[in-house]
Amino acid sequence: MTQGAALAAVLLLWADGEALLVQTAGEAEADTVFDLASLTKPLAAAPMALELERQELLTWDQGLYDLWGQAVPEDKDDINVERLLTHAAGFPAYQPYFQALEKQPPDLRRALLRSMLMNQPLAHAPGSRALYSDLGYLTLGLLLEQGFAQGLDEALAALYARLAVEGPRYLPLDRPLAWPLERIAPCGPLPGRPIVHGQVEDENCFALGGVGAHAGLFGSARMVAKVMDALCRDESAARLFERDAATPGSGRTPGFDTPSGPDSLAGGNAPIGTVGHLGFTGCSLWWHPASNRGVVLLTNRVALGRDNERLNPLRREVHHLAWQLLGEAS
Repeated sequence: MTQGAALAAVLLLWADGEALLVQTAGEAEADTVFDLASLTKPLAAAPMALELERQELLTWDQGLYDLWGQAVPEDKDDINVERLLTHAAGFPAYQPYFQALEKQPPDLRRALLRSMLMNQPLAHAPGSRALYSDLGYLTLGLLLEQGFAQGLDEALAALYARLAVEGPRYLPLDRPLAWPLERIAPCGPLPGRPIVHGQVEDENCFALGGVGAHAGLFGSARMVAKVMDALCRDESAARLFERDAATPGSGRTPGFDTPSGPDSLAGGNAPIGTVGHLGFTGCSLWWHPASNRGVVLLTNRVALGRDNERLNPLRREVHHLAWQLLGEAS
């Protein structure tokens, strides 16, 4: 199944509340744990933002000025929680903040991150367009930590407990691993990190101790599917699947992406209403909330180098066939 695109892969199809098919390839077993990269956004950050609103600790229409006061410059006055969730806050896609963060003691890094984010020039005016942005989710992560008054790893564990689901987990760098190392798929080496195994691959998240709103989750395909199943059964979570109608041209929902047409990596036959996300490390999640059916494809693409581009054609083909097997093809 990997066709040289990754060293390990797990494909899971979910329907009617259980796994319909689990297929492994390469150095993977059904319960292999992968670095889920940006799947952290829909599986952790967005549900936690919803949980804060449910607990009346935060509202999605609250702006940065309301939450942080004078520390927020004028160009960011119109950024609110919902715009951060839907990538409509105006932040550029990425900055290597880790280069500055790793020079500071760990307990000072979040304050420095907030300062850098607030001094970051915006790519466009908030609400004027959608632009996928890790920086927006770095900002969101700081707001979530403030709202919960605890680390995101602890807050997420409490949320999953409320949903009665054994979901993915963060692997904080200062704590023992949650699983044996041999159960975790490795990633490829990075500058200054010759072995990236059991530690988050994303450098900005690594500099934050392995816990972020934009990246940091680790989990198996079944764990990913169980979170999606739980969200689909939770009426309050329906908001996460609603497309952003306020931002011109947006294909985003709070936390999720939507298929982009016939050439989408979700499969050109993905049914209307499908939501999902991709992860830089080689992970894919696409789900049809109305029928609570979906496909999870986890790989460690980056184990063969960050410039390995062989996965995308495979993603498109696998997802196309998956929708046919699930009986949901458009």
